[in-house]
Amino acid sequence: MSCIQQMDELVKEYLSFRGFTSTVRALDAEVKSEKDKAFRPDKIVEQFVHYITLYDLHGLKDYWNHFDQSVFERLDQNFMPAIKKIENSLLRMYLINACINGKQEKIQEFFEKLGCELQHQLEWKDWFALPFIKNPEENPTYMVYFTRQWQDTMLISLHNLLAISFQCLPQPKLTTYNEEAARVTRLQAENDQLKSKLARSNVCDTRESGSNNILSSDNLPPGLDLIDEFYLIPADTSPADNQSRSFRSFIRGFGTNSSGIGGSLNTSPLAGRRASSSPMNRF
Repeated sequence: MSCIQQMDELVKEYLSFRGFTSTVRALDAEVKSEKDKAFRPDKIVEQFVHYITLYDLHGLKDYWNHFDQSVFERLDQNFMPAIKKIENSLLRMYLINACINGKQEKIQEFFEKLGCELQHQLEWKDWFALPFIKNPEENPTYMVYFTRQWQDTMLISLHNLLAISFQCLPQPKLTTYNEEAARVTRLQAENDQLKSKLARSNVCDTRESGSNNILSSDNLPPGLDLIDEFYLIPADTSPADNQSRSFRSFIRGFGTNSSGIGGSLNTSPLAGRRASSSPMNRF
């Protein structure tokens, strides 16, 4: 119910926008004289205390009856004993305040107006003797009610009863708009935080993946290949082995060429040279 005053301002703003000036004036007058005090328990408690300090018994009873009929009757029946106890405490505070300030006529007026209503209640049996007792603050029956502790405790209990009762009232849709807007704003903020956290997590994953694959072929510039013709050379090849293999290839190739001219694989170049220089081949 904390947004009631804000809702009142929104309603008045809308009425003014529509040009309902007489309605706005009537609403202002109703708001100033309302008994619910925008459903603020602290303001309502202050009003109860105001009636007590002014010895306005009629105003006190009328104010209590308003909440008893419009608010308290909507509560569960389990609250009824506590509600009745607080009502009796308010009336007793009225009497105690009159005793402290020496208002004996207000005490007499109290029992004249409410005597018929209270005489059948056991809680009030000892209180009908209050007007005839001197120094009631020293009497064991009334002593505790004159203490500041009891008075403060009673007012706090009244405040809590009002707060709980207002929470149990069905809320109009207009008053829930503010709470719904606050809930949407809170969810949006949480969503933004999750998005930021996810974005940071993705950046970290991308950096880690890039550092692991920095030597992969996908990360190399176009046209750059780490495998060249030197990669095909066996690692254990020595220069002597290369020369030996080249010489054997040369000999093998030479023998092949000789066989193609008419020699054989076993023909030696030296043998051919001797044959050509023999005296018998000169003729």
